[in-house]
Amino acid sequence: MTQNQLDGMAPEPKFLSQLLPGESATVLQLQATGAIRQRLLEMGFIRGATLKVEKLAPLGDPMELVLKGYHLSLRRDEGACILVVPIAATANSSVA
Repeated sequence: MTQNQLDGMAPEPKFLSQLLPGESATVLQLQATGAIRQRLLEMGFIRGATLKVEKLAPLGDPMELVLKGYHLSLRRDEGACILVVPIAATANSSVA
């Protein structure tokens, strides 16, 4: 556990590609540039958007997400440029 978690503060940011099925998070920042950044923004990956990881493909790539009420698949390398803040497990049931 990190010191922030021990102090009762919000979880530390991590990359979307690090989340596991069932975990939810809020988008904090896109670190992509160019056409990939534009594509992610158009899909709804904007600051404050809430998402949930539904499942991973058998080999771990792509990952299926629920974002703004719809399902989408995203490659893990694309998820590695999306910084998110995990949502506490007690709040996961209200996502999507």
